[in-house]
Amino acid sequence: MKKAIILLLLTCSCSLNNTILSSDRLTIESRISENKFAEVFLTNSLPFSGVIDSLQVATSIESKAKVTIFNGETSEVLTLKKDNSRFPFLFYKSKIIKGVIGTDYKLSISIRGNTFTSKTSIPKKINILKINFLNSIEEGINKPNFRDIEFILENNTQGIRYFKVLAKTEGEAKFKPVKPFIFNTENISTNTFPLVVTYVEFNDGVKTNKLKIKENIELSIIAITQEQFDFWKSVKGDESTLLENSSFTNEVKTNISNGAFGYWSGENPVTVKFKIPEN
Repeated sequence: MKKAIILLLLTCSCSLNNTILSSDRLTIESRISENKFAEVFLTNSLPFSGVIDSLQVATSIESKAKVTIFNGETSEVLTLKKDNSRFPFLFYKSKIIKGVIGTDYKLSISIRGNTFTSKTSIPKKINILKINFLNSIEEGINKPNFRDIEFILENNTQGIRYFKVLAKTEGEAKFKPVKPFIFNTENISTNTFPLVVTYVEFNDGVKTNKLKIKENIELSIIAITQEQFDFWKSVKGDESTLLENSSFTNEVKTNISNGAFGYWSGENPVTVKFKIPEN
């Protein structure tokens, strides 16, 4: 899912403990998914004091880097693309190399005389066995017009697996984090396990439950690498709000070399669409 760092999923401008941190740090959010082209989003981190000028935000996008990925056989220089529906609206994308499970992908970014490198691979996707709709209970009170969602997930793969969870309603253009935003299978020893998801937003102190009955929902459980998981966990994981245009300390974990923030990660999503039932 962004320290002096700019992240991609949400569009809120918030401070973290009212901290103002230094600028001029490269932020990298980059991914490659199974059967998908690689995408690399680059921004130059901003000093943050609670308000970000829109011109500052626009000029923070890094559009003059040389971005290369290598899959062990083919090396490709990524092409700069534009998507006005999101931020950063400029990003780098491959047009030859697609993600394949079992392949290592090396990333190299050269900009202003500096080179940043990383390596990743694509994890296997999760298997959703069943979806249940539960009563939404808030402070011991049943909310009859809302539901929580329980996924029964398969866990027959050896080793710890890592995931993030995003959702959007029919009226939303972008996927957003739910709770839990990230989770792993470290302490799960059974062949199946439940994951209960809630989708609540806070805007100006107002709480809105998005899982309303008869609402059309699209939800994605995305297998990610441990490195991306550790990155999000170090910014408080599922307890945090993803911040765009926000500054963090350099305690944030990263698998990018040479002092950059962010991650280069394989991803493998399973996305389901459904309508919240009344019963």
